[in-house]
Amino acid sequence: AQTYHRHRMQSRPFKSCSLLICCVHSIIKLQYNSNEMMQYRHCLRRNKVLLLLILFSALLSITFGYAANNNEGPKPLMRAWMCSGKTQRDMVDKLAQAGIVKSAINKAALLRVDRKNYVLGTQMDSAHQDSPLPIGYGQTISAPHMHAHVLEDLLPPLLKASRDSPGELLKVLDVGCGSGYLTAVFGRMVESKENRRKSSPLNEGKVFGIDVVPELVQMSKTNVMKEDGDLLNSGTVKFMLRDGWKGYPEAAPFNAIHVGAAAATFPQHLMMQLAPGGVMVVPVGPDGGIQYLYRVERVGERGDIVGVDESKGFQEDDYKVYRVLGVRYVPLVQKD
Repeated sequence: AQTYHRHRMQSRPFKSCSLLICCVHSIIKLQYNSNEMMQYRHCLRRNKVLLLLILFSALLSITFGYAANNNEGPKPLMRAWMCSGKTQRDMVDKLAQAGIVKSAINKAALLRVDRKNYVLGTQMDSAHQDSPLPIGYGQTISAPHMHAHVLEDLLPPLLKASRDSPGELLKVLDVGCGSGYLTAVFGRMVESKENRRKSSPLNEGKVFGIDVVPELVQMSKTNVMKEDGDLLNSGTVKFMLRDGWKGYPEAAPFNAIHVGAAAATFPQHLMMQLAPGGVMVVPVGPDGGIQYLYRVERVGERGDIVGVDESKGFQEDDYKVYRVLGVRYVPLVQKD
């Protein structure tokens, strides 16, 4: 998946310099207000040293303007597409520095699942690059910054469900699991508390990864077994062959749903599989056309809640939809 961002340059150093020059200019002018203009110009010539010092200070401000004002050395300004690393930790640290990974829970989970285990062998050297990579069968593994955006959007409903119903299992659906990477990260977030390396307020849970391509389902299982096999062995993560448009009603309702491919329209079957308070992150738009990532929140219970009550049909008022950012995804394949 690709994202498109525009970021404004920080202009505080320039503004500070301009204000300082204006202040000095005004002081000199006031000091010589009663004299002739020639005397004023003569004063400016005598204060060339002062003006040069001001300009030098401005250059220093520009040079260090992007550094955090915490007595640390200057840090590079990180953004999406600039978070590539040599290792998983290096990549995740840069995502955190960029402000894309914000939560300690998400960071811990990302550090536990190495992306190198979920890319093709021919792509191993690019495993920690902040870019999408092909995994075969016309599909890709999304760029790390996209996965980070998704995790930050889906963490709040998981936290809320954990607070509202302590001890109740969380349920996450990963539609279009691809090579299994994000499914495994979700698994680390909700795995048995005994296996978590850091304490977490999240309940334990189950993660279901589904894909319409049989070879990708098998690839996901193979990849997870490399270093994250405990997730499969414990039943925390499960991979299945399913039509992504129809979801996995057998395990619904879900607290969080991630859709890893672009739907041409909002998938109502998946929306009805959200639990009250649940959130779905889904890219919507035509293949090759304008696409956006949306956050869909279930705020009502007038319509069907798959797995609870399926007698009312779809009710649009049950959902609030927020457009997050512009993206480019492969299409969500619909089974014939």
